[in-house]
Amino acid sequence: MREDIGQKATSLVIYNGEVVSPSECYHGGVVLRRRRIEGVFRGDRRPALSAGTAGFIDAAGGWIVPGFIDLHLHGACGIDFNHAGVEEVLQAARFHAAGGVTALLPAVMTDAWPRMIRAVKVIRQAKLNAAGPEILGVHLEGPFISLAYKGAHPEEHLSLPTSQQMEEIIDIAGRDLSMITLAPELPHALDAVSYFSRKGVVTALGHSGASYEQVRQAISQGLAYAVHTFSAMTGFHHRAPGALGAVLTSDELSAELIADGVHTHPAAMKLLYRAKGYDRVVLASDSSPAAGYAKGEILMAGRKVMVREGAPRLADGTLAGSNLTMNRALAGAVLMAGIPFDKAVASATLNPARVLGIDSRKGSLSVGKDADVVVMNRSFEVLITIGKGTILYNRADQF
Repeated sequence: MREDIGQKATSLVIYNGEVVSPSECYHGGVVLRRRRIEGVFRGDRRPALSAGTAGFIDAAGGWIVPGFIDLHLHGACGIDFNHAGVEEVLQAARFHAAGGVTALLPAVMTDAWPRMIRAVKVIRQAKLNAAGPEILGVHLEGPFISLAYKGAHPEEHLSLPTSQQMEEIIDIAGRDLSMITLAPELPHALDAVSYFSRKGVVTALGHSGASYEQVRQAISQGLAYAVHTFSAMTGFHHRAPGALGAVLTSDELSAELIADGVHTHPAAMKLLYRAKGYDRVVLASDSSPAAGYAKGEILMAGRKVMVREGAPRLADGTLAGSNLTMNRALAGAVLMAGIPFDKAVASATLNPARVLGIDSRKGSLSVGKDADVVVMNRSFEVLITIGKGTILYNRADQF
């Protein structure tokens, strides 16, 4: 991939690649001016821009796709968002830029309530930093989840939702609380779903022992999303469809997929796409601090985690997130489940943008949207990541 990027360039042209749009793929490129997409073009001919005002990137026949949006991740490089400082949050975000992420929603998992509050405040501070992938807000995963389906969440910090906690987190996080995962069968959880939904927070099902009927009742109160579908929720039976049955059959819900072949078998990936359709499946990494970390044991919400059998696990073998990056999640959907490339790209770009209600500015290579672009080769390796017109990652710089 050749580059000619002048220091005084006010525009950036990416050409000679396969552009992936919401409806088709074609040979061409994109024009970025400052922080927006100024144009999308077909064919080999580059736009005639005056010398010195434009830089050029040759995609060399690779894919030109929108920047990936990760709605669920817990850290990277040994960094746990629950205990990170501002610079550490930004460091983990920069790591994920190498996987094509241009926008992300850091997740704070169940912990002592004061530590969760502190983590939310830190992420809000990091959000103000203009460098690196855009931090969209905070995803609170817990503490209002089921003991029986807690997964790697520390049991001692689980709690039932109270009006005091609900009001406190909104007072502290404000509009930066973008998503909250909870178990809708818990006492007062329906009130929480209703409260957070009215405040503009995406309410998500997760770590739940809910029945089909309880999930449907939560949907009537505003439930809109399901995290790591299939994992940590009641499974399907033909006489008791469970939470999974509600997720698969409810058009109101978008469903998250961890496409690593560990959390979810390829057949289950195919089932999810067939049940939900291509526009309601969202690829996410659910990455733990183990992503990009090769030194062995890590801590996650104070618990020891080690990568074994392809994923981070507690000592008893319980899965504790993943070590995925978003480009590998995309590869999993395509190579393991046979999902068409453009549809899988939408699952990592446009679909998560729709979940957060930011698809007017992100999620596709459309004129006027944020200049969030990723160039990949045919092996799903990220060559360059651009967020709002700024190069966040360049593979050439690594060698």
